[in-house]
Formats: sequence, C-alpha cells, structure tokens
Amino acid sequence: MSDLITKLADEANRIEEDTEHSFKGHYNAAARWGRYHLCIGLPAALSAASAGAAAFRDQPEWAGALALVSTALTTVLTFLKPSERAEMHKAVAGQYQSLRNQARIFREIGLLDGMAPEEAKTRLFALAEARDELNQRAPAIARGDYELAKQDIDGGRARYRADESKP
Repeated sequence: MSDLITKLADEANRIEEDTEHSFKGHYNAAARWGRYHLCIGLPAALSAASAGAAAFRDQPEWAGALALVSTALTTVLTFLKPSERAEMHKAVAGQYQSLRNQARIFREIGLLDGMAPEEAKTRLFALAEARDELNQRAPAIARGDYELAKQDIDGGRARYRADESKP
C-alpha cells in the first residue's frame, strides 16, 4: 500500500474513532433526556389527575397542593424540553453513526479496491468536512454521557462480530 493510501486510511480511522465516540455519547444523552421526560412528565400528569380527583371529593387543600405540584413540574418540563432534547441527540447520534459507517466502508473497501489517489483524497476530504460540520451543529453532551460511551467502547461493546478476529 502506498504511503498516501496508508495516510488516507489512518485519517479515515480517526474519523471513525471520533464519530464512534460521538454517536455513542449522543445516544447516551438521548436516553438520559428520555428518562428526564418520564421522571418529570409522569408525576406532572399524575398530580394533575389527582388534583382533579381531590377537587371532586371536595378536598380543596389537596386539590390546591397537587395542582401546584403539577404546575411546577409542567413548568420544568416546558422549560427543559427533555423530549425535544432526547430526539435531537438521537437524530445527531444517527448522523454520526452513518458518517462512521461511511468512513469504515471507505477505508475497508474503497481504499483497498484500488481507488485512484485523487478520488480517495476527495472522498476523505468530504468525510472530514461532514464530520466538522456535524461537530459544529451538534448539541453538547454531558461529560457523563461521553464517559459512559468511552467505557462501552473500551469494553468492546462497539465492535462488530466480523471484527473480532481482527486486531
């Protein structure tokens, strides 16, 4: 393999590694925001229903207290928008995962199949540009989401069975 092809393969490998950490981190963030949505939304709905039931039972103190709890939780839900954040992180995770797959296919098949050097450089530059654009528009993830992703990757949970026999 020529020196240029080796360098292109190395850079494609870096793109794969970057995007793998990013997509796993964003999937972790999506799951966390999804849990927040349930942990805030479910009590808000239950307290609103309980407030209505208390009002029908002529228990104004309970109805008022539960209505306040429901209002507070709904306000937090509206302010944080955890379901929107979860969907945003999930969408970005899918884009990172797709880019990772494209870089892997480029490195494993395109480069090894005798792709012309100029075509290979153009393709790699397009992958790098796509990664950079995605990095700029993606929402930030919490450190814990990244650390969990790193732990999963380092633990081998991101490898395909097809890659198990490879170093």
